[in-house]
Amino acid sequence: MIMADGENDVVLSFNDSLVRKSDIDLLDGPHWLNDILIGFCFEYFEREKFNHSADRLALIVPDVAQFIKLAPAADLTSSLESLNLPTKQFVFLPVNDNENAETAGGSHWSLLVYIRSKQEFRHYDSCTRHNEDIAKKLAYKIQPHVHAPMGRMKFIEMDGPQQENGYDCGVYLIATVEHLCKELCEGYNIHLNDLVTQEYVRIKRNQIKELIHQVVEEFGIRS
Repeated sequence: MIMADGENDVVLSFNDSLVRKSDIDLLDGPHWLNDILIGFCFEYFEREKFNHSADRLALIVPDVAQFIKLAPAADLTSSLESLNLPTKQFVFLPVNDNENAETAGGSHWSLLVYIRSKQEFRHYDSCTRHNEDIAKKLAYKIQPHVHAPMGRMKFIEMDGPQQENGYDCGVYLIATVEHLCKELCEGYNIHLNDLVTQEYVRIKRNQIKELIHQVVEEFGIRS
């Protein structure tokens, strides 16, 4: 772990995530969350919070999900082999509406989940159907790599929580991922829409910031 004071200095190094002070500042809002913060939460959930279900769960970080969406299909097999996706029961992918492989950016996040027992892709979009076409494109691209049945793909738009502004989509994404991991892996039985509200998302921003500092303390600081 690395702790520093400059705006662009790394505050936290966690597996493949390098979180800078400027990333953490986005959590103060009203700001759209970037792929760094989402990637950190995905890695933390998979490796720490829900590591008891590591054999069933795959949380694919944003840069890999973007690669799957935009790379030629022929390039995917070798790149995804190490993820062991055919063995996973639940595969989570963040969906971003940026379709330009040459530039970073985008304006909206949503969540695509493959449920093996149902042989279906579920799409959770906090801005109703904004990312539907892009999520379908991503589902078609990853379908053979999770060994989903070929032919007509089962894609379902879920009735998930809806944001009340133009910048909280990333927090809704993180909150929804965490909730679904509890539901699918731990038998959590509170309905998603009853828990992930606008007030919950406001609080979740602070919880993510606290989590980053907790991970720094837990794993140590190296100057």
